[in-house]
Amino acid sequence: MNRYIIFLQVLAMIISPTRELSLQIFNVAQPFFATLNGVSSMFLVGGLDIKAELKKVEEEGANILVGTPGKLFDIMHTDALEYKNLEILILDEADRLLDMGFQKHINFVLSMLPKLRRTGLFSATQTKAVADLSKAGLRNLIRVEVKTEAKSTSKDAGQQELGPSITPLGLRLE
Repeated sequence: MNRYIIFLQVLAMIISPTRELSLQIFNVAQPFFATLNGVSSMFLVGGLDIKAELKKVEEEGANILVGTPGKLFDIMHTDALEYKNLEILILDEADRLLDMGFQKHINFVLSMLPKLRRTGLFSATQTKAVADLSKAGLRNLIRVEVKTEAKSTSKDAGQQELGPSITPLGLRLE
């Protein structure tokens, strides 16, 4: 396959509702992205010049996109990148994406992506809109709920100090 074609193929996309959260995700994920040989990432949020971003795409490529729905919507309308081989889509804070009025943008993004992909939809609340989005955008849905229990705060309650853990890939988490 032509290197230029690979250069412009988006393999993963992470969408979050705000530029601040997108930047935080991009910065935290950058060390992981750096381990992927030949894969480039790009940060795309509103307020940045789309012409400059498109020039950067042409020069550096963009296989992983991290950004806000409005800017990704705009970039996807340019046909500068190819999405047919996208494997991973992450919608972070899906409830906020919908509350902030990005339903149209999300629907467009979903319509441009292959149906066979891994999609992670993360939401602090499970509203009807989030449930509808999960039905429209996910296949073979697996729902994971995290609930916390109140812990005793009395002096008699023993406290357990947790040490670092190692992920299956060998990453050390402190």
